[in-house]
Parts: sequence; C-alpha cells; structure tokens
Amino acid sequence: MSRRTARPRRALKNRTPADASGPVLAWCTGSRCAGLRRLADGEDHEQQIVSTIRATPGAVLINSPCLGRCELACVAAVARRDGPNDQIGPLAWFSGLEDHRRFHALREWLRAGGPQQILQPDRVLPSALRAATCGTTPAPRIRRG
Repeated sequence: MSRRTARPRRALKNRTPADASGPVLAWCTGSRCAGLRRLADGEDHEQQIVSTIRATPGAVLINSPCLGRCELACVAAVARRDGPNDQIGPLAWFSGLEDHRRFHALREWLRAGGPQQILQPDRVLPSALRAATCGTTPAPRIRRG
C-alpha cells in the first residue's frame, strides 16, 4: 500500500484585497429587463456586466430575479461600499439601461470605481447616466451568515 503525500495548494491570487472599497451593483435579471435588453441591441449585457464587475477592484454584483421597478424599463441600482468597515451607502437608481449609450456609460462608470462618495452615490455621473437617474433609496440591508 503506497502512501501519497498531498501537495500544498497554492493560494489563488485575488486581484483585490477583501477590504477594498468599490461599487455595489444590484442588477435586474427579471424577464422584462432581460427582454428589453435583448430587443434593444442583441448584446449579452449580463455577461458584459459580470466581466466589468470582475475587473473592477472592490466591486460587488447582486443579481436579482426582479427589482420590482418594471415601469421604469431596464433598471439597476448602484451604491458605494466602504471595504474596511463593510458599510454600504444609499442606492442610486438608473432606468432605461436597454439604451446602448446608457448601458455603456454605466459600465464605464463602474469600471472607473462607480460612486466615489458613500452617502451621495449620484453626485458625479457621466452625462448619459444623469438622464437615466430615477432617484435614490436607503442603503440595502445585508444579512450575514
């Protein structure tokens, strides 16, 4: 009977420390939003959002089956997360993201770090996103464990 020795696993290289601050994106994957995105330009917006979040330091993606704001067309909400204390600020809501310009403006803004002020997530926005702003709501409650 031979005895195998286990090789120590190499740690995966994480591109961002766990305490990095960054944007939190609540992305609607409901049937209305997904359908509007497909009808608008046929691009795979979901895959593009996933790759944007993965490439953005400290970013977090929350996929939701429906955010409940169907009257606003394709929607998403963005907040700022302070990594060291894990505090999440209010959500800035954006509508009409099936529009090519708005969607790509959202991606570029997220890639640049998204909201820079935790309490005012919609203070500095690209012009294409300013027209898409439809309000802010209190910070989401996150239950751990």
